[in-house]
Amino acid sequence: MKSISKLLTLSALLISASNMAQAQNENGSVSQKGKINGLVSRADNKPVEFATVTLLKAKDSTLVKGAVANVEGKYEFEGIREGQYLVAAVNMGMKKAFSKPFTVNGAPVQVPVITLEEVSRNLKEVNVTAKRPFIEQKADKMVVNVENSIVAAGGTALEVLQQSPGIQVDKDDNISMRGKNGVIIMIDGKVTNMSPQDVAQLLKNMPSSNIDQIELIANPSAKYDAAGNAGIINIKLKKNSSYGTNGNVTAGYIQGKLPRFNGGLNLNHRNKNVNIYGSYNYNYNRNYEQLGIFRDNLEKSGRVTFDQNTYLDKESHYHGGKFGVDYFVNKNHTVGVMVNLGASTWLGKGISNTFIGNGESVDSSLRTKTDNDNKWNRQSYNINYKGKLDSTGKELNIDLDYSRNAEDQGSRLFSAYMDGTGKQYWRGDTTRSLQPSVINIKTVKIDYTHPLKKEAKIEAGIKLSFVDSDNDSRFDSLKRSNWEYDANRSNYFIYKENVNAAYVNFSKQFKKFGIQAGLRAEQTNVEGNSVTMKQVNDTSYLNFFPSVFLSYAANKNNQWGISYSRRLQRPSYDDLNPFEFFLDRYTKAGGNPYLRPQYSHNFDLTHTFKSFLTTAIGYSRTTDMLSRILENGVDPATGDTTIVVYKYMNVAKKDNINLNVSAPLPITKWWRSFTTVSVFYNAFETTVNNEHIKRASGGFFGQTQHTFTFNKGYSAEASFFYTSPQISQEGLFRMNHMYAFNVGLQKQVLNKKGTIRFNVNDVFNTQRFSGTYNVNNRHVNLATRWDSRQFRASFTYRFGNSNVKEARNRKTGLEDEQSRVK
Repeated sequence: MKSISKLLTLSALLISASNMAQAQNENGSVSQKGKINGLVSRADNKPVEFATVTLLKAKDSTLVKGAVANVEGKYEFEGIREGQYLVAAVNMGMKKAFSKPFTVNGAPVQVPVITLEEVSRNLKEVNVTAKRPFIEQKADKMVVNVENSIVAAGGTALEVLQQSPGIQVDKDDNISMRGKNGVIIMIDGKVTNMSPQDVAQLLKNMPSSNIDQIELIANPSAKYDAAGNAGIINIKLKKNSSYGTNGNVTAGYIQGKLPRFNGGLNLNHRNKNVNIYGSYNYNYNRNYEQLGIFRDNLEKSGRVTFDQNTYLDKESHYHGGKFGVDYFVNKNHTVGVMVNLGASTWLGKGISNTFIGNGESVDSSLRTKTDNDNKWNRQSYNINYKGKLDSTGKELNIDLDYSRNAEDQGSRLFSAYMDGTGKQYWRGDTTRSLQPSVINIKTVKIDYTHPLKKEAKIEAGIKLSFVDSDNDSRFDSLKRSNWEYDANRSNYFIYKENVNAAYVNFSKQFKKFGIQAGLRAEQTNVEGNSVTMKQVNDTSYLNFFPSVFLSYAANKNNQWGISYSRRLQRPSYDDLNPFEFFLDRYTKAGGNPYLRPQYSHNFDLTHTFKSFLTTAIGYSRTTDMLSRILENGVDPATGDTTIVVYKYMNVAKKDNINLNVSAPLPITKWWRSFTTVSVFYNAFETTVNNEHIKRASGGFFGQTQHTFTFNKGYSAEASFFYTSPQISQEGLFRMNHMYAFNVGLQKQVLNKKGTIRFNVNDVFNTQRFSGTYNVNNRHVNLATRWDSRQFRASFTYRFGNSNVKEARNRKTGLEDEQSRVK
């Protein structure tokens, strides 16, 4: 244990103390301000390690600064203006205590020892004082108490989220939990129902001072949709009743090899009866991808190799807007309307050269040019009612939703066949396609909460969803100078889905022990109709999803939690469409109308030590796992068997064992950090082209972030992540290691209402993917890289009354269905 402590302390060349330097910036030059020192101890005069200490104004108890005592119970505040103050201290399982008011006039102040007492046996007192530690383990979730902690000292909501246990934010601001992508982000219990990019933009623009708590729900209860295996993050904002108008405007520019820029405006107005809010965001993105694929096939005719190199230039424009109104009928009843709109255009041009031979010599080559475009728009509408039915806490929440997603995809492909020298032209093949699709989603969702005696409650609800997806994929081939309809590639596909769900959830908190148990039932009706192929798949199934959560507070230093839940993930609507899309003459991507949902059993054991060191051990078994697999294909027109098809399939099973450790560790007063380490083992088993395949490997993911706070509003950050070689779930590739180093500088300006940031992502240009895949008579080497090294500059300005309560980013009923729209 001592060696582990030393290792953690060394790894503690990793966080904290930006408080002091930031205090200097906020309150002026240290030479003109005062210093405050003190000690927190127990009744037996032993120090209280890692106690949370806050500096308050004596007049109205307004928070000035927060700090964490060291292992000796000592704390310090520097750069404090002249005035009257008092200090508050608290630790888990102990009563909050205050110092007497004192005066700061430039000279050092030694605050008398603050003595913390153990809480009494009164349950209510335990509930009040024990919910302020930095990290708490509840029955069904982990809670990070941000308010009054050093984590909330400056920055944005996204930066605070990065400091939470088990959370990673990648180069594109995609958020994952314990190494799992697809996390659902909620704000005040309401799903944002936004794209990952929009969610990141929202969190970047939200001051960290607005956050009270962050709830990390690795295994969601029966209350939530059964879909999704990555978990839920719920950001709870501070509550206030201030009225007025506020907002922020942001602009950013990114330069890699290719340029990008973005901007946005958010407005919010609130009075006694009405809250009106709206936002607009624009993003221009230009990126490239270099893709290398080497395929070695053993055919009946002998060995055939394909050495393919592709360059893709991708450009997109995105416009997004949201408008909403909440009307407060009275303090217990609220009705609201929200409209969410989005539109984008995407253009992609590609050049590919494929050299074909027998592994020893090249006998021909294929040169391909592609020109792709995509236009997409989305409209979603929500009507919501939320009401407290009586003084006992009974609540009713109703959501009515409608969403329409329309997309037009077009592509043109020209292939030229050459001899082995690449000089003599043999023949060309030109095709074009138009693939319009419309997806309509309607949902009705009702949730009810009924409190019981002695801190128990029952939650129940229903949800009905209806999805219609219409996809028309038409291909034409150029024959001499005329376009001819290609029946072998074209397809008209209609998909309909209805899910009827109901759940009941029970929870109760005892003195040291908490329990929550629930059951969700989902009845699904599906019909997939390939009009072109005259193929109809009609199926219905009923599933039950139990969940159980237990928590135990052994003592003030140790909290335990154990959980189990059954989950599922349904295939996206596009992946159910059986049409096939040719990337070149020998490579195509295809849909699969026979896809089934994947199911998983998830177990987690968590331990929190002294409210800062978090350890989690998890196991999950997934059956019918959805994964893209390289499968042998056949050209329907020529019978060619050298084609490879990349499409989603249900593989037999996946087993995952994982260990996650994360900790915020103080280094100095101007240097704080957060480190997360994940060790895992994945085993896959499936059958592809009648070959039984087993893949298994261990893996490691580590990420460390360091923040440095200096005088005059300057701060800097450096981060590094490393992913070890492992079996990739996507495609079952044996992927090689991947890593990247990022740095950034920030300056607060305009009386702290403005923030200027400069960042360099992937400083050494090392982030890339490569791997191998072997099945039957096929061996594949794949390597891809993109515009990962980027120089970023951004400016954000916040205006208006910063105390106005944020608009309700409430949950709607569309989240599960909308996430399956690609």
